Amino acid sequence: MADPGVPLLLEQEDRSVPVAKSRTRGWTPSAIAADIATLGVGTALAAVFNTLLVFLIPRLVSVEEYGYWRLFLLYAGYAGFLHFGFADGALLRWVGKPREEIARESGTAIKFVALLQVPLLLVGGILVLALLHGPLDFCGVGILVFATVLNLATVLQYSTQAARVFKPVAVVTALAPGAFIGMVFLETLRKSLTGPELILLYVLSWSLVLAYLWRKVSPRLGRAGISAWRLGKSCILAGWPVVLANTGYGLVRSADRLVVSSALPITDFAQYSLAASAMFVPVAAIAAVSRVFLSHAALVEHDDRANIYGHMSRFLLIAWSLLLPYFFVLEAFVKRFLPRYIVALPVAGVLILSVIFLAGIQILHMNYFYLYGKQKQFLIRTLAALALGLATALALTEWLHSLMFVAAGQVGVLGLWWLLNEWSLRKSSGQHLTDWLRAFAAAILSAGSYGFALWSAREIGWRLLAYYSMVAVVLWSFCGDELRFSLRLVKAGPRSEG
Repeated sequence: MADPGVPLLLEQEDRSVPVAKSRTRGWTPSAIAADIATLGVGTALAAVFNTLLVFLIPRLVSVEEYGYWRLFLLYAGYAGFLHFGFADGALLRWVGKPREEIARESGTAIKFVALLQVPLLLVGGILVLALLHGPLDFCGVGILVFATVLNLATVLQYSTQAARVFKPVAVVTALAPGAFIGMVFLETLRKSLTGPELILLYVLSWSLVLAYLWRKVSPRLGRAGISAWRLGKSCILAGWPVVLANTGYGLVRSADRLVVSSALPITDFAQYSLAASAMFVPVAAIAAVSRVFLSHAALVEHDDRANIYGHMSRFLLIAWSLLLPYFFVLEAFVKRFLPRYIVALPVAGVLILSVIFLAGIQILHMNYFYLYGKQKQFLIRTLAALALGLATALALTEWLHSLMFVAAGQVGVLGLWWLLNEWSLRKSSGQHLTDWLRAFAAAILSAGSYGFALWSAREIGWRLLAYYSMVAVVLWSFCGDELRFSLRLVKAGPRSEG
């Protein structure tokens, strides 16, 4: 039985491996596969819970109430900005370090974040109540409270993530949506729900996440050997370009929704937001892989990273191609159970094409820019993509008033951003023009197979048969080595090498 007085980061330390060796272990595919599999369980559960929420909540509230709920979620997605880069700086400080050192500093890190959030919560609450009215003021206060809970939980999660202890991360991934859907279900047994009640239950579900992480990590308050101020200053200086870039990434990813929410009626935003939520399953998988990838890539020597980059980019292409038919199921479900949102389906069908670009940017580009200390370069490119995304979405919204064209413009902007990052990282990634042409050709052929399956059949079964018959040839032609490796790994079973 685990000793409740020993922090999880120390409890799971492999004492048989000297610390000096742990920093030069190199790239072990089965180890990263095992960690991805660990997170995959939590991600799969989270995908189930969030998919249920995507389709459950629109049935429980009006289109207008759903619009305000999605508005809260949209802006709550930027709550992590309010730690001003501290959590990201802590992750960069801790990744690859011995677990004992991480455990020693986690309590001081929590103390600093708490001291930072309290004044922001008070001042921000006063401003929100003075400037916003109606449903918007509750959304604003809810975002501030959520930010406090989220940022404390993020520091604890990053401490386990940096130490390559991924089971708590997997639990957290599923716990937040699982607790939320349980609370929503119990509340609907008593009465109908309103938008503010949904926000309150969401914050409570994340409070459970914070309590769980606190119990598992057991942060050592006041034992770090470094003051909260010195640790905070060091981490913010290292992390502010990262949090700006991460926030910029989130803004680019949702530039279309930001424009639609401000330029069109709340009911149009509700339709577009439901379409965007169709990407949750693949985006959640991207986030899980990204959490694992940085911690392992940090242990690899420079000469090996280019080889890893090429293989990982093709693995992402395989995963995206295999996930595209998710839309076929989504379409059937919406037509059957959410007829008020049928107009959102064409938008969802277009937006899901952007997942391949999001995966490359979040898993490969962001992590490689950070590993080579190029956070500011990534930030500059992110700001350029944000300006282009907002301008494109605004122009298409004002001139064409078409949600479909706004979605297509978003896919185009993400594709250009991906290409710009690929060019900037060519010396670190080892990728060249032929690699990019092959990637684009495979992606276009997969997208073409997806479009043909949609056009040629109405039944899900025939669509799946048509799509996978064509895409199997595409993937084997362009990603044969990775497919053969995946098959060998599945047969052998992922196991940790350490």
